[in-house]
Amino acid sequence: MASRRMAGSADYKGRLNAVASQLLDDLKGTDRYSKSRFIDEVFPEHVTLDNADETLRALAPRTPVSIQGNQVTGGEAILDPKGRVNMDQIPSNPAELYHTAPDAVNSNEPAMNALLNPNSYTKKEGDNPKLARAQAIGKAMSANDTVAYKKAGMPIEVDNDAAAYIAGQLVRGKGNTPLRSNGFVKSGGIGTESREQILIPGTDTRFVDADKATQSAYLDDRRNSLVGQWLKQGGASIANPSTTIVPPGALSHMDHVQSLSSSRDTIGDKGWGYSDADENYSYLDAEANVHSKLNYDIQGQHQLMKLADFMRQNNMPAPARLSQSQLGDPNRKRLSNEEALVRQATDKATDINSGGEALLQALQIVNGIR
Repeated sequence: MASRRMAGSADYKGRLNAVASQLLDDLKGTDRYSKSRFIDEVFPEHVTLDNADETLRALAPRTPVSIQGNQVTGGEAILDPKGRVNMDQIPSNPAELYHTAPDAVNSNEPAMNALLNPNSYTKKEGDNPKLARAQAIGKAMSANDTVAYKKAGMPIEVDNDAAAYIAGQLVRGKGNTPLRSNGFVKSGGIGTESREQILIPGTDTRFVDADKATQSAYLDDRRNSLVGQWLKQGGASIANPSTTIVPPGALSHMDHVQSLSSSRDTIGDKGWGYSDADENYSYLDAEANVHSKLNYDIQGQHQLMKLADFMRQNNMPAPARLSQSQLGDPNRKRLSNEEALVRQATDKATDINSGGEALLQALQIVNGIR
């Protein structure tokens, strides 16, 4: 059974947030704030060993808060019997995320307009910070600038020793399994037959060919790097304007920013680099993952969203999202930018004219006219 700890020095921030969230829910007649965590309520600008426990507990689920007059009860962190936080239980509400899939993207929302059309937004004093976040992500994606893309989606500085400590205090599943002992450390397909070419970064050794001791040490480090990446994103989805926290699992997936097929692992010295290097990690929400699984190029993903928005505005049907079985198919073909845009423009076209109009729009997007 999970243990419940009364607020101590490390839990003061988390309990205060829990009470504030309940107050907001009561005032606004909603359960929105208690069901979610956001970057600014959990994370300091710099996560260190000194504030790691406070950050960890601010992520934890909470006992129900009751506010009766000036009496406040509840709001304690729910931890496992060893005092660890179950990552699967971190509050997260998918409704807080912006839609990015082709059948749902909508530039009528200011943050999505800033992402899809970053040059249209000019920052003003008092603006919601998510607008600037959206603009930075959109600029990076449209320029295919993977460095700027990661910078835009990684607002938190995290020390390596703090990441390692927090990684050791996170568990998953009903049995509260440490991250090193479950599938978390092998996300992205490392060690599988379909990804057997993955190299240990900085070497010419395939992970699958390394001895057991080397593999074990690598996965130890990989656990810390993956948790560090998620923390640097403030727990949010790297490609979404929303600052809501999305824990890895069903709602968030580790995604390599650049493709394995064009990496050093697959094509040797001509490749862009090592696929499994830390700098190629990112965490995407499940809806954004639909784009990345169809087309790896972040510029192509941005173009697909812009085309989808045009098609929505003109009542043109969009192709269905990839199913879970399609997403998990190791033999699924990733499309080039051109193939993906043609598919989106024509796959569900009801007549030649609408398909042609969507294709023309796609050409204008690719050529920077729109």
